[in-house]
Amino acid sequence: MQTMPKTLIEMSWNERSGMLTVVVDALRAMADEALEQGDARLAANAVSIAYSIIGCAADRSEDHVQAAALLLEHGIQLMQAHELGAPEKKLVH
Repeated sequence: MQTMPKTLIEMSWNERSGMLTVVVDALRAMADEALEQGDARLAANAVSIAYSIIGCAADRSEDHVQAAALLLEHGIQLMQAHELGAPEKKLVH
């Protein structure tokens, strides 16, 4: 029997921290790849979301959990949109 997945709010601090780390690492990797491909705008967006997530994670209070959840959602959606985007990428300088 499978258990239902937890929301970020339902997770313990350690579980939440792990989730934040995974998404931040993925956004940073995406930014590095985007820079290598000449897409400075995508790189800047990915890094901005990653740093915003890090800022929310620095405060261990429950006040920032909803903000962190929203930022995680945006970061994941950005990565998904990039993966599903057009196969030919325009270079941005």
